[in-house]
Amino acid sequence: MKSSVLIITIFCATAVFAAQPNDVVLPLSASPQLLIPAAGNVAGANGTFFRSDITLVNLASHDQNIKLQWLPQGASATSSMTITIAAQRALRSADFVAEVLAQSGLGAIVINGVTSAGAADPTALLWASSRIWTNQPGTNGTTSQSLPAVPLNALFSGSSAALFALSSVNVPSNFRVNVGIVNLNATTHTYAISQSGSGSVNLVIIPAMSMAQISLGSGLSATQEVLIQDVTTGGAAPNSWIVYGSTVDNITGDAWSELGVPGQ
Repeated sequence: MKSSVLIITIFCATAVFAAQPNDVVLPLSASPQLLIPAAGNVAGANGTFFRSDITLVNLASHDQNIKLQWLPQGASATSSMTITIAAQRALRSADFVAEVLAQSGLGAIVINGVTSAGAADPTALLWASSRIWTNQPGTNGTTSQSLPAVPLNALFSGSSAALFALSSVNVPSNFRVNVGIVNLNATTHTYAISQSGSGSVNLVIIPAMSMAQISLGSGLSATQEVLIQDVTTGGAAPNSWIVYGSTVDNITGDAWSELGVPGQ
């Protein structure tokens, strides 16, 4: 495994409030449970191959057991593993899905702080960063996009969400757009994806504890909203899901991503 353990430096020089001795300044996203909505070890378009550079940090003052669950695209999660990260240390891998999880393809990752008995640990303080990257064909460089890790208590509980500004105002046909949906429910859910003003609807069925990334192709208007509706029938509540958008320049591989905005 080529991943490395890093010593965590507590940021204090630029803190808004002066830190007292032994104080730890925590990022806003520190949480006992996190979701990385998209990660992979997977071939892409135009000669690219995408990997996930992930850093997982234990900000607690005690060693932390962490359960990692892989949610593959198109199939319910069947794989999990538990690792331990020492107090205020980190694990980083430039190809996390292959090197740490021993998986391939596209999926999402659920990260849970657990006790030695495997129960949820509310004292866990976890933080993660994630970027999906590839070597840029024809060059010695790389191109990438970041997607935030999400605390599980921030997942959507309603039935609708939206994405904005997925394309470019400059030649939208040069950019391809993808929409990702992560279904953390215990049952299969059906989602309707539509673009404002288009009149077309794409239905996507996602198994329990799984995800799907759907291509909207190129040419999406920069002002078009993408609307996602959970249209599952048959008493599917409670609901737990999240949406992301990913946009890639067809020419350079420049990319960006965003999380969806939950509806009412």
